[in-house]
Amino acid sequence: MHPLFAEGALTRAIDIRKLPYERSLEKLPVDLTATVAFVENGGTVFVQDDTAGTHLHFKPTRADLRVGDHVRIQGTTTSGLYFPGVDVSQLQVLGHAAPPTAVPATYDDLATGRFHYQRVIVEGLGRTLAPLDENRSVLRMAIGSRVLEVRIDAPAETAPDLIDARLRITALAAGGINDRRQLVFPYLRVTDWNDVEITQVAPKAASLPITSVVTLLQFGAADEPHHRVRIRGTVLAAFPDGRVFLRDSLPPPPPREMQNGTVPTTPQTPSIAIHLLASTELEPGHAAEITGFPTMAGFSASLADALVLAAEPDVAPAAAVVSLKEFQQGSHDADLVQLASPAVLNDFFRTVDGFELRLTSNGTPLRAFLLQPNAPAVEIGAAVELTGICLVESSTDKGFRSQAERASLLLRSEADIRVLSAAPFWTAGRLVIAISILAGVVLLAFVWIAAQRRQISALSSRIVQQATLDERQRIAREFHDTLEQELTGLSLRLDAATTRPLEDKARSLVETSRSLVSRIQSEARNLVADLRDTAQLHDLPSALREIQNRMPPDGPALKLDLQPVPPISGPVSHHLRMIAQEAVTNVLKHAQATEITLQLSASAEVLTLRITDNGRGIASSTETTGKPGHFGCMGIRERCRKINADIDWQSRPGQGTVVTICLPLDSLTP
Repeated sequence: MHPLFAEGALTRAIDIRKLPYERSLEKLPVDLTATVAFVENGGTVFVQDDTAGTHLHFKPTRADLRVGDHVRIQGTTTSGLYFPGVDVSQLQVLGHAAPPTAVPATYDDLATGRFHYQRVIVEGLGRTLAPLDENRSVLRMAIGSRVLEVRIDAPAETAPDLIDARLRITALAAGGINDRRQLVFPYLRVTDWNDVEITQVAPKAASLPITSVVTLLQFGAADEPHHRVRIRGTVLAAFPDGRVFLRDSLPPPPPREMQNGTVPTTPQTPSIAIHLLASTELEPGHAAEITGFPTMAGFSASLADALVLAAEPDVAPAAAVVSLKEFQQGSHDADLVQLASPAVLNDFFRTVDGFELRLTSNGTPLRAFLLQPNAPAVEIGAAVELTGICLVESSTDKGFRSQAERASLLLRSEADIRVLSAAPFWTAGRLVIAISILAGVVLLAFVWIAAQRRQISALSSRIVQQATLDERQRIAREFHDTLEQELTGLSLRLDAATTRPLEDKARSLVETSRSLVSRIQSEARNLVADLRDTAQLHDLPSALREIQNRMPPDGPALKLDLQPVPPISGPVSHHLRMIAQEAVTNVLKHAQATEITLQLSASAEVLTLRITDNGRGIASSTETTGKPGHFGCMGIRERCRKINADIDWQSRPGQGTVVTICLPLDSLTP
């Protein structure tokens, strides 16, 4: 355990304040004697001893405590929003005395939380006073260059004249805390107006001398913080958000050297940006008297927390015609200017307050802002003349001198945009549309050409198929009308010959010839049928069984191993049957085999036809490429190429031959 807590309860506010967040969650015992410094309406009480301040929480709330009560607090630690406090279980009022002693504090003391939840004394200049709710007020007070918020538990109507008065305020240091236990901004809590002391009475606004805009915030012109001043001039522009731009009515100062080293021949009347506390009915051309606090809120001095003392219509202000270079130099900051060079509108888009316009003038990019809900009625690409308030957006330091780096225009209304020439017809947007249409037409043309090519290819394929079909049918007709008729006549003659008396040897020869002619007729009819029938699907296993039926009775045995295969077209079936027939014929002629096996199978991708024999084998692979006068193997290769099939001969002398035909199923044309 930490040595601080080894002997019992926490007895000093500083020990509670410095307690780590994790330790504060352990509900450590507290026995603290302190004085009430502030009582929150919501029930939280802030107490302070000689070491620091802390906060107390009650269930139920206590409404009988007053600032200055001397109390003894018993309870346990709680984490709090910013640093630990006390959940009170018992509280005893020991007496009543003066409030805890307040210590002087600066803005930095408050922003760092040094005196958080302790009584402090802060001095500054009253800037604004407004009601926070029915019974509370909020005072904004300038401390040096910072502005601090003071929340008073009293109505604003009962307050003395605090604006521009020097004040000494005794209050509780507090602030806004985020969910990361960080102090976002400090503020003060005050019980009533008795804790607000006026050390220097504010002068009446109407009695202030008229001040030249040029002299604001110059060396020795005022103290720090700066009291409010009174200026007079012509309203150049007024916007609903309380921004007003005023051209000084006092004579311009003598010419001075500009930032670029030159001296203007005509003295320039300065202008100023003003932020009013509330919007008014000011219009361009009004002669107005305004009072406010000088501040540096950009490139030039401006007035903040300003009030309009008087205003009446006067002559409309004229815009200063400036070159693009003068516009960018910043000498016309907050002034009403008209660009001498025309600008081309490149684009515009909506912002939170209105519209931002992107333009180009003589190759230099410009930005202009139009504070209206409706888009400007100007075509992109139009050449325009712009009038508006010059606003220096950024600056850079060169040596000891600050120079404007970039400026923009704040347009008062759409009337500040005068169209000099309409946008050309071929704008970037229209060019994009035209190019897109042209690209679409070209794409459609390519698609149409591709479609036409596919149609031509399909038509050519149909023509070739039709021509092939016509040629096959012509050959079939020729076979039928010539060869088959001749074979029929020969068969009839052989039939007639068998009816006559013949010797046994001659009769056997005639019978054999009749059988041969019948087989030739059957082959011819099958060939004619295959030539004519190209679309009908064929049963390949049935066609292969016919080979077994035609085997010679005294030849080798033919075994069939035929697995079911997908139906295939007539031409493919014909080629496979003829390949098998030719392979079997080669075995009968040359192999001297005693057994032949014909196998047919199919996988998901390939149909396989295999012819195996146990004959004498092939002595050399050259025998499968064809010899003079021998065309069997050559014909088998040609038929395989015709149907996109692969063929392979595997053989060893004396060990038979295996012929394998592999046909990819995706090449079949049903």
